[in-house]
Amino acid sequence: MADKKKINKAADPANLTELEHLHVPVIEAPELVLTGQPFTVKVTVPHVMEQAHYIEWIKLSMNGRKLGEVKLSSSDASPVAEFTVTIPEEVIAVKEIEECRIHGVNVCGECGTKSVLTELIAVESCNVHGLWEGSKRIEVMSKIQGEGKPCKWK
Repeated sequence: MADKKKINKAADPANLTELEHLHVPVIEAPELVLTGQPFTVKVTVPHVMEQAHYIEWIKLSMNGRKLGEVKLSSSDASPVAEFTVTIPEEVIAVKEIEECRIHGVNVCGECGTKSVLTELIAVESCNVHGLWEGSKRIEVMSKIQGEGKPCKWK
């Protein structure tokens, strides 16, 4: 039985070992999202679901904020979780303060829209091999500052 408290991550995400390939959650989400606008995040784990070896749950978070959790059982066909996520406007301000008031937020020179780069984090629990984490970087654009159109940052 693996250490249930240690979170395992891929040593080299471009070259996964067989164990990593079977356990690291894969996140499907848009590259660019607007604050206040719901979007779907799908998390899959290419793992078998057998009585003696299965994925117990999948959790999704961003910036330490839990976005959702799906509990699974060995009788489930496959370890897949779908979440509907809406990112609030305050994420832009929090990220700006956390990183840097000057460099933490991109501001488009054409429309004045603000955006931040952040990561969605998925963690899954395998009943045999413990906790595994995967992530996906997304851009969150403020819907308030401008029209919310994608910009080429200057």
